[in-house]
Amino acid sequence: MMCDTLGVILEDKALFAKNSDRSPNEPQVCEFYPARDPSEPMLKATYIEIDQVSHTHSCLLSRPSWMWGAEMGVNEHGVCIGNEAVFTKGAYAKTGLTGMDLLRLALERGASAAEARDVIINLLERHGQGGNCGFDHNFYYDNAFLIMDRRELFVLETAGRNWVYKQYPKASISNRLTIGREGDAYSGGEAVDFKKKYSDLLFTFFSGSRSRWEQTCEALGQANSVEALMGTLRRHDRKVKNPLCQGSVSSTCMHAGGLIGDHTTASMVVELDEEIKIWLTGSSTPCISLFKPWKFGEPVGLPVMAAGEEKPEADWIKREQFHRSALGRELPAQFYEDRDALETNWLNAARGSRDWADLNERARAEEEAFYKRWVNQISVEACGSNAFKRYWAKKNEQLTG
Repeated sequence: MMCDTLGVILEDKALFAKNSDRSPNEPQVCEFYPARDPSEPMLKATYIEIDQVSHTHSCLLSRPSWMWGAEMGVNEHGVCIGNEAVFTKGAYAKTGLTGMDLLRLALERGASAAEARDVIINLLERHGQGGNCGFDHNFYYDNAFLIMDRRELFVLETAGRNWVYKQYPKASISNRLTIGREGDAYSGGEAVDFKKKYSDLLFTFFSGSRSRWEQTCEALGQANSVEALMGTLRRHDRKVKNPLCQGSVSSTCMHAGGLIGDHTTASMVVELDEEIKIWLTGSSTPCISLFKPWKFGEPVGLPVMAAGEEKPEADWIKREQFHRSALGRELPAQFYEDRDALETNWLNAARGSRDWADLNERARAEEEAFYKRWVNQISVEACGSNAFKRYWAKKNEQLTG
């Protein structure tokens, strides 16, 4: 629920990135959905039914395994969207379209960033937003969206059925409202100080979003490559000495533990030029994960799966085994050097490769070997507070049953 999304429009390409921060035991799956011409008149989202459309675009979606909607994704037209929980005044609706439903619907129905933005606005005004979005506890919130394609980028912020949007050349969003009177358009037709009128200051403060938003805003100045955005998604608060040994809600790469209940469960970077090139962890904890390559239009290959596969969460849970063994431990500098070297090799290969299916297969095999080598080199000396250790012991027991 505590996430960070950023995007930038450059002269020769556009870049999008997001960390999805949710309950640590909630698997997130990466699935490819082909374009369709549905015959059914109605569509069942997470909680409610709405009218179906005559055509839906093909999409890559990263979604919590139990929900219809998605945390982030990109469609065949190069429209990318990430959403964030925002905390607003007043009661949240107990049912409606979730923010993740709205994101998926916008990717399925929008052929440009502007079209996708308007899909969300129209559905929001017609059906409202709402419903529990927590995995192992009830959690309700409103939503903000970063919506972009190769040419345009919009930030759309909401409070109930109220909304505001603004166009930017580059932007980042976190768990806070940011647009005041400077918006391009408002639901009421007249400019209002949207963030002042609707922000719940207490929940926004404790979300840790100010620190994370400042980190991603600072990173936008150097956000000119896939590598730079990977680094941003792995960024930790300067006060964090060892992220594997303490929880931190103020880090872009979020770590649960102790009183912190959210954790980065999936990460995505998209490069939009004449093609759509995607780098996915398909796993939690990006600081110790590897971003694997997949190009839109290529055959699916892990971490990307075809929609409808049985037990799509199995690969996420498998990779989690290493991550859980590393939590509360120290990893040597060599681990991170080897991680970076692998990704650099894949990035270099991707720049000259026409066979991304082969590159995807190679990356997966090398990732498997990487973790098999390092799982036996994790320090046996534990670190972290007793509260941190108890938190993860409980989560591990719940995950393994």
